Amino acid sequence: MSQHTPRRSPPGRGLAALLGLIFAGVSATSAAAPTYTLEALIDRALSESPALATSRAQQAEARAGLITARALPNPEIVIEPGRLVPRLAGEPAGASTALSLSQPIENPRLRVARSASAEARVGVALAETGVTQSRLVAAVRERFFELLRLRAEQQALQEDLILAEQIRDRIEVRVRAGEAPRFDSLRAEGEVAGVRRSLEATRLRIREAQVGMRQLVGPSLETDFELGTSDIDSRMLEEADYLALRRRVEDRNPEIALAREQWSAADRLTALERTRIVPQVAIRASHEHDPAARLTRLGLQVSLPLLDRREGPIAEAIAQTERARVALVQRRFETEAAFEAAWQAYQVARSQVQAIEGGVLARARQVLAIAEAAYRLGERGILEYLDAQRQFRLVRNDLIAARFDLQRARIELERLAGR
Repeated sequence: MSQHTPRRSPPGRGLAALLGLIFAGVSATSAAAPTYTLEALIDRALSESPALATSRAQQAEARAGLITARALPNPEIVIEPGRLVPRLAGEPAGASTALSLSQPIENPRLRVARSASAEARVGVALAETGVTQSRLVAAVRERFFELLRLRAEQQALQEDLILAEQIRDRIEVRVRAGEAPRFDSLRAEGEVAGVRRSLEATRLRIREAQVGMRQLVGPSLETDFELGTSDIDSRMLEEADYLALRRRVEDRNPEIALAREQWSAADRLTALERTRIVPQVAIRASHEHDPAARLTRLGLQVSLPLLDRREGPIAEAIAQTERARVALVQRRFETEAAFEAAWQAYQVARSQVQAIEGGVLARARQVLAIAEAAYRLGERGILEYLDAQRQFRLVRNDLIAARFDLQRARIELERLAGR
């Protein structure tokens, strides 16, 4: 038997080849199901997701609040008709009417502060939508790669089932010929049953993952669909990519942006509460008409902040501002720590992929081939052969899991960087 050392291929190329193999194998078995690329699913989620629609409705509510904040106060008109009844004889009697008009004159500073507070609430609503959208896109991407991982496991288990059935058939022939004990046949049959159970469990997990994707994208997504891999970036992230993403965290991270907007909104609310101490002024005019006389008055109505200087609302607003400031500092710290943790997870997963693709998988396949040849020649028993097969499956499954971990860590890095 000639042996050679397998050439080490770049991890990104191996991932692209695996994704292409999965896609080709799956689409051949179920051509009727629609196929969606990752970008197509993300676009549908952004346009159809109920969670995102709810967040956009909150934006409309906040913008309506801005219209309310900019509205001018309405005048008040009071008409009081009556009848004059004299107490003494000879005095005039008849209809009596009183008309009064009141127009609040709003302090320009109060109006500006109220509008600024409403604009800050709009900013908070927009930032909340940004957080919802970022989490939705990350969830769709993670679910997409989870489905790819399950498809890869399904493809591998289907190959394992074919191989296990071939081994069982060959062993049964040897058992009938008296060349192998009945125990070998029982072990082979048990191996086939185990692979079938794993394959069925994987199919159920695929259905569960598809339902999860439908919950993210929207109810109009088909219950059965396939995945296209033409738009997947399988390039490995390098140190330059890490630095570029790291610089984006402070300015582009949606959760930091939300905390910043909440701090700004709390600060503007404090300014609004302080402005409300200013006395409120209203112009009042009245006219009274009766048979004996006419009376016209013009004056001002001023509310003086003597007893209630809004110390409580101002103190509450100051406390909320401080809490929002501390929350922003905490969010920055947590985001930076999460980014570093995601980068470390990416490094670990990349090392695992490189190690397995760089020789571990090839050696496991070589050991399996040697064990199979030794079993056929009668130099090894069925247990050694099945053990070598299980070791190969473990290594192959580790590679599938490591590739998924690699993509999951990258998704988290890009989410934290606001991409």
